[in-house]
Amino acid sequence: MNVVVLGAGLAGLCAAEELTRQGHKVIVIEKKAFPGGLATTINKDKFKYDLGPHRFHTSNEEILSWVKNLPGIEMLELDRVSRIRLLDKYFDYPLALSNVVTTMPLHMGVGMMLSFMWEKIRSIFIKRDQNSFEGWVLSRFGSGLYNLYLAPYNKKLWGIEPCELSADWASQRITVPSLAGLIKETIAPSKETVRSLVSTFHYPKGGIGEICNSLAQMILGSGGDIRYSSEPFSIKRADSNWLIEFSEKTIKTDKIINTLPVTSYVELLGDLLPVKVHRAASLLKFRALVFLTVLLDSDIEPSDHWIYTSEERYLFNRLSISRNFDSEVSSQVVFEFSCQKGDEIWQMSKEQLLEATIPGAEHLELFSSKMILGADVSRAAFAYPIYNVGYAKNTAIILDSLEKLADSVTCGRQGLFRYNNMDHSIEMGKYAALETLGEASVKEHFNWDENTWADG
Repeated sequence: MNVVVLGAGLAGLCAAEELTRQGHKVIVIEKKAFPGGLATTINKDKFKYDLGPHRFHTSNEEILSWVKNLPGIEMLELDRVSRIRLLDKYFDYPLALSNVVTTMPLHMGVGMMLSFMWEKIRSIFIKRDQNSFEGWVLSRFGSGLYNLYLAPYNKKLWGIEPCELSADWASQRITVPSLAGLIKETIAPSKETVRSLVSTFHYPKGGIGEICNSLAQMILGSGGDIRYSSEPFSIKRADSNWLIEFSEKTIKTDKIINTLPVTSYVELLGDLLPVKVHRAASLLKFRALVFLTVLLDSDIEPSDHWIYTSEERYLFNRLSISRNFDSEVSSQVVFEFSCQKGDEIWQMSKEQLLEATIPGAEHLELFSSKMILGADVSRAAFAYPIYNVGYAKNTAIILDSLEKLADSVTCGRQGLFRYNNMDHSIEMGKYAALETLGEASVKEHFNWDENTWADG
């Protein structure tokens, strides 16, 4: 069987590895000059950094064992440290209302508790709209925490008002406290601070990109072909075959596994899909990220893997410290800027980004300008699917139509428009391969409810 896999990210490479290992002929098409997608480690001069903080964690022991046994992979197990910087104080991440109440100045803490309790009373008589992020969060936390952190941070991250953001984002990522539990934690906080549902994670020595590098070598070793710096401009049908057209040639194949942004895949398929599908795809948007990595002449103090910043004084919305993932990496800080492709932040030069970043870094007491040895910039146009209100309806229209296309499977974060984790991408890639063989179904394997995509 001949299969073309579009995209050499984690899902695409896992699908290709599964098929080549079973003896099928596979060609992987990748726009960039290297594998990995977002799970990439940039090696450039003295720089070695991931595209943002990556942590590998899974409740699936089979997936964990499989990753640990990939050739050349040495997995480190780390205790997760991530915090939120707010009002010149550090708070636990994920944000816990009890932690906020006890860490804030007394009058602010009391105000937050009162707003939380008032919302509980209010909800008895007046129900908020639960379709938006704004309504979902306000009804569960009150206006105090919402106005202080949750609204500003998510507006900064997504570039839209919280009332335009779907409640799905909140329900998948925010743990809701009970009133009794909140009071107990406020009066007598637990001795052990729970930073996350997952307090430890795995990380490959040498960078997160080592996983995809290993997969790429396995594919090539099994007779597969990976074509980098290559991008199709259309996909057509010819009898029972697919024709994937490039500027210089056309590839004929039996089956396609897509991991490109689903909006791009719809565009490539053109008239093979109904007008309503193209209309739905035009309403789906991805959030872009710009990464500024600053190389330093010495180590810095924080032990955090990453820190979130919601306030306007910081143009960046998150930073990560490379050496806290792998001690053998040079001292670097990776700053993330959320934006849309082509906007002001996207077009900023390295010098402009550095100038905008240094004041914030100095205010955080991370480093001074005198410590900087150099900087590097990377950009990702399709980083996060934006869960705006209505996205689920539009996604369903597209995926239901693609499901009817014979010999085509779409999967992965971009291919399914899902904010999923690395273990999900691995599992989806494997099941996409099995689906092309008629042995399984990506859609049937995942139950597609909010718990499937919840971050641990």
